[in-house]
Amino acid sequence: MRGDVKVSILMPVYNGAKYIHNAIESVLNQTIKSWELIIVDDGSTDNTPSIVREFNDDRIVYLRREENGGQLNALMDGVKFVRGKFITMLHSDDVLLDKKALERNVLYLQNCNYDGVFADLWKINENGEIIGIARTCRSIDLSSPAVLFLRGGSNIVPDIFFVKTMCFKHIISTYITWNIPYWLKFEEKFINVLRLRKVEPWYKYRLHPENYVRSEVGRFETTNGCLRSVIEVGKRLRFPLLRFQRLSIKILKDLKPLFVYKPSPPRDLKDMILYTLGRYYKEIPKNPYFESLLGFYANFPSSRVIKLEFEGQEKIFQGKDARIFFNLIEKRKDKIPSYLSYVLEEAANGFGKVIVKNREDYQKAETTMRFLNILAQVVIE
Repeated sequence: MRGDVKVSILMPVYNGAKYIHNAIESVLNQTIKSWELIIVDDGSTDNTPSIVREFNDDRIVYLRREENGGQLNALMDGVKFVRGKFITMLHSDDVLLDKKALERNVLYLQNCNYDGVFADLWKINENGEIIGIARTCRSIDLSSPAVLFLRGGSNIVPDIFFVKTMCFKHIISTYITWNIPYWLKFEEKFINVLRLRKVEPWYKYRLHPENYVRSEVGRFETTNGCLRSVIEVGKRLRFPLLRFQRLSIKILKDLKPLFVYKPSPPRDLKDMILYTLGRYYKEIPKNPYFESLLGFYANFPSSRVIKLEFEGQEKIFQGKDARIFFNLIEKRKDKIPSYLSYVLEEAANGFGKVIVKNREDYQKAETTMRFLNILAQVVIE
């Protein structure tokens, strides 16, 4: 690849043959030429590979995963190839707004002390025609995590990040690893945020019947991430008159929530878990995960104690693995790791403490509880 890279563009794709040509063309047409496009194919079974290979440009890096593991795992595979001073993401069915989209953002960030930029998204249909605009919040500040919480974890900023490279490690740990909004910065008892500036739109978001978020697995991944966001914020913020504030923010979009830096009481966390589930499912699917989650919070908080042991090299799930987990609970229950089956079984009756035997298992247990969105203390025996 020639010269210094100004902008790294990550593009995850799965069976994107219908639109990926347009997405790549929108990058090739940019006035900024010092970019790299890192395409990570998440095991496509259509002719996506042949379409990508039609583009003879050494700025395009094409990686192929053998198995479909989900968008975030695809992004994680692309991370090690990133070399740009600015980093962004482009979905394979979307396009950049115009030929100066990258240039405008780069020029802005070069002359300010913000970490990144965000914007409203132009909505387009299958034919690329503009059909509306998806509006985001006006700004990100210390009240934004509270807004996110009251909205049931529904993101107030698009996941299409455009940030300086110094902030990208943070995005890897929040969004890519844990499927939490990239702009959140969790500390032990406090929540900070990235310094983001709202700018003019630069991105067209395509609406079509095959949109990933409309699929069952897409909805599951979204819900899994929203629950995690609610829990992480709720562990640090408390909201007076929770239900009143939750209703008010639906009506008054610019309302600044009232909150204090103290953990939410169990009744409020339980209420928000059920509220978040209800936002995405009129009828919650009957699968081992949701049955266990509902059972856990029906008995929350609980004084029950369980002991958890891990065997060998069993996979420890993180937020990025929600798609893999969904496929296991829906199609291959016999392949669920033994420790995970045990936790799901016990969670249905509730528990408040998990006992493990050493520090390594402590980390695994903490990760497992966070993935499953289960609030329980982990202690070493």
